[in-house]
Formats: sequence, structure tokens, C-alpha cells
Amino acid sequence: MMIAEKPKLTLVNFNKTNLLEGRHILIVESPDSRRAVSLNIGVFSIGRHPNNALVVSDKLISRHHATIAWMRYTGRTGQTDYSYWIIDGKGKRQRSRNGVFVNGDKKNLHRLDSGDIISLGKSIKITYNYITYSSETSGFINYCDTQKQKYSSKSDTSYKDTIIRD
Repeated sequence: MMIAEKPKLTLVNFNKTNLLEGRHILIVESPDSRRAVSLNIGVFSIGRHPNNALVVSDKLISRHHATIAWMRYTGRTGQTDYSYWIIDGKGKRQRSRNGVFVNGDKKNLHRLDSGDIISLGKSIKITYNYITYSSETSGFINYCDTQKQKYSSKSDTSYKDTIIRD
């Protein structure tokens, strides 16, 4: 008799060849700004502390409020899936004070699906989108690749003005 193994979640390096298939985009909205951030690294931190990849200012947000990580999920059947997961705080023993809500439900750990709405604190809304590369989206993806500026949480750049291009 064979016993099925427990599902397993493992942090893995983000493979840049995945960008050939599509882009993982976060639309970050606060009362004073709206910006798009491309996920193209293995671990992406969110919080008030200036060392986070995404610095947000809301008094209800912890210094290290959430982590988005590229993970390999191996199910009971042995099937493997790679995707981004959101983790409350830094993990098991270092959760945020006020939690992470995905689609209205409080979550400690959640596999991100395109269209998921993440709520942090009182006023931060983040929408996760995965845009597959196709003939319809290639113009947008190419525009993002050629027009983007390197995102740095320590820069003096203002993200209050959002340009939407049709």
C-alpha cells in the first residue's frame, strides 16, 4: 500500500524564461496614487519600512506586512505547479498586526490567481493580474518593457500620476 505524500510548498528562484509566457502585474491603489508594479523576482516584500520592495504608507500596515513569493507547489498526486503566493508578514512566526485580506477573506497564505484583490490596512488595495503573452497583449507587454523605469522604493519619483494608454 502506497501512502500519498503531504502537499509541499517550496520557495524557488524565479525563472526569467517565465517572462516569455506572460507578466505578473500588481496594480497598487491608495488614496493618493495608483501604480502598476511588475513582479519579476522570487521574493517581493510589502510594508511601511523603506527596505521593502513596495513601500506603502498607512498607519494600519506593519513594517513588513506581506510577502509575495514565487513557490513550487507539489500536490498529493505529485503534480507540480509554479505560482506566486502571498504570505501574511514574513511567515509563521512573524505575521502582520492587522492581517492580509484576499477577496474579502483574511488569509495567512494564499495562491494568487489573476483578478485577486488584496486589501492591506485601511486604504491599500492591490489587484494581482497575470497577462499571458498573445497577439492581443503583445503590444501592451512590449510597451511595458520599453517604457518602464526601474522601480526603486528609495527613489524620489512620484507615482501619483498614472498614465493609461489605450
